[in-house]
Amino acid sequence: MNQKTRIAEMAKEALRAGEARKVEVLRYFLSLLQKRELELPPGEMEEKEVLQVLQKEAKKKEEAKVMFAKAGRDDLVKELEEELVILGQFLPESLGETEVEKIIREERAKGGEMQFGELMRAAMGRLQGRADGRVVSGLVKKVLDEQEG
Repeated sequence: MNQKTRIAEMAKEALRAGEARKVEVLRYFLSLLQKRELELPPGEMEEKEVLQVLQKEAKKKEEAKVMFAKAGRDDLVKELEEELVILGQFLPESLGETEVEKIIREERAKGGEMQFGELMRAAMGRLQGRADGRVVSGLVKKVLDEQEG
């Protein structure tokens, strides 16, 4: 079952269970996916696209949560945390820095003398959303610095 279908099924279950907030959040995610689907040629919506839309939304919600916390809006922070918990059910499990660094080193070994951009592309392609880009960037710099030094 693909992620979009899982979200729709979960929304139905939440509706039957009377979980209004969860239904609202899941329907919002479905609307984001439908909007993205309209932007693509018919039949082109793949799991990769679904994952990208959901990851982008998770990133927006994390950033908003930080802003609301700074503003002292604990009520909104709590709402966003609930939404992120629901969204997290549809995202791949994040890898730790150790695993990410191992993948970067493997890509570096395969590619020989790679520049920063090439190594980033190779690593991000292999990680497929299981690691934050800033973390990957820092680790790529670390690996490249070790190679030079």
